[in-house]
Amino acid sequence: MAAGLPKWLTESDVKSKLSVPRDWWEIIRPLFGEELDRRHEIELWAVDGVGMFWEFRCAVRQKGRYKKPVLQSDGWLKFVNYKGLEVGDIVILETVENRFRGTRFLLRALKYHAGGHYWFDV
Repeated sequence: MAAGLPKWLTESDVKSKLSVPRDWWEIIRPLFGEELDRRHEIELWAVDGVGMFWEFRCAVRQKGRYKKPVLQSDGWLKFVNYKGLEVGDIVILETVENRFRGTRFLLRALKYHAGGHYWFDV
């Protein structure tokens, strides 16, 4: 499988919003520290595995014991629906050095090809 930080999608991820894994958060948080401290929400721009540009809103829950980060449903569900993602598919976050629109992330979506026994970018 590919390098980067994978997340297997859950039902909540494909129907609502993406629960940001802790290892992703350890990469995202330092890049937006002061902005997140002020607003508790940032715009996260990414390019996918086939070169398309995507905009997401990453918000941090302010109530409860764990201030859980999520990719909000508006941009995230556009990505899910366009890619035809389902429970069990994988998204992989990678950091990139790319000046295109200030993008800092590559967010790949992968599906499993059962007949060929391999994962492929969608």
